[in-house]
Amino acid sequence: MSERIHQTLVEQYQISELEIQTRKNLFELSDEELEFLNKYRLVIDGHLDEVVSHFYTLLSRDEYVGLLIGDSETFERLKSGLHKYVLDLFSGFYDAEYVNNRLRIGLVHKRIGLEPKYFLSAERYLRKSIDVTLARLIDDAAVLDKISAILEKLIAFDMSWIFDTYISSMLNEMNSLKLKTDLYVKSLEERVRGLSRLASKDPLTDLYNSRSFRDFLRRELLLAKRSHTSISIVYFDIDDFKEINDSKGHKEGDNVLKSIGKILTVIARETDIASRQGGDEFCLALIGCELPEAQAISKRLVEKFSTEFPDYSLSVGIAQLQDQTDLDVDGVIHRADQKMYQAKKSKGCKICI
Repeated sequence: MSERIHQTLVEQYQISELEIQTRKNLFELSDEELEFLNKYRLVIDGHLDEVVSHFYTLLSRDEYVGLLIGDSETFERLKSGLHKYVLDLFSGFYDAEYVNNRLRIGLVHKRIGLEPKYFLSAERYLRKSIDVTLARLIDDAAVLDKISAILEKLIAFDMSWIFDTYISSMLNEMNSLKLKTDLYVKSLEERVRGLSRLASKDPLTDLYNSRSFRDFLRRELLLAKRSHTSISIVYFDIDDFKEINDSKGHKEGDNVLKSIGKILTVIARETDIASRQGGDEFCLALIGCELPEAQAISKRLVEKFSTEFPDYSLSVGIAQLQDQTDLDVDGVIHRADQKMYQAKKSKGCKICI
């Protein structure tokens, strides 16, 4: 009993990354499709209230739903939970934390005795509500059809995890299979990690590329949530970099980018994550770091850069993880990016917090 209460549902059910990927394949969910869905996260984010309102309008046709909800406080919690659920569909992350949240949904509704038929009807209403909302926001019919098709598979993927908590015999069978394949899973995951390392670096600067940086940052945000620690994000670029390339050639531009890679490698601590986001934009995740320390590290960055390139300047933005519930990778990077653009309003090297 004491051991279980300190474990997540994913840990209790011994669900590995291999099992998650296998189930994605079963529902024909490709990485390309999920990345495509993530592109429309900000579109749906601004209209979640409409989705939720439309959903509960459809759901309230059944009198049983009103009896089940019971009171206004429960209704507000349900709406808040649905906000998060829909946003997670477009999050771009479908990992152990994502699956754990789906298992929890199934477990909670199993405990209150909700019958599966209501899950299935609600799933249909939710898809319809999302489709109706997006149809008003996106004119391209082909894009709408593609989003709808991906959501159909992704929600079916979700439902498979939700119903796992209803079907204990299936969970027992899964656990048995995992015991038999444990050695195979470990060896395969090591091979996958080895291949991932080869594909995770930017060849020019030897820093992590944008995609691998987001993956690492996602894991660190989850760890920060558990350990109640802070993370600061430093986002910066080279001022007038296009002019450097145009006036002095791409060789000079590449030399500047390589030097930044070396500077970040020197100033970054062992736990930090340095990346090139693309072009002349860089991002540094400072793990367990508050804003004052992040500002001090940023000053070292600017000093080293200015010593090597006195004719060039950097615009630097810093943002901090707002709280231990802030797991939005794109959101925290975006906040640092906005601070960088504030810094650009001043000439010369500038740090904006």
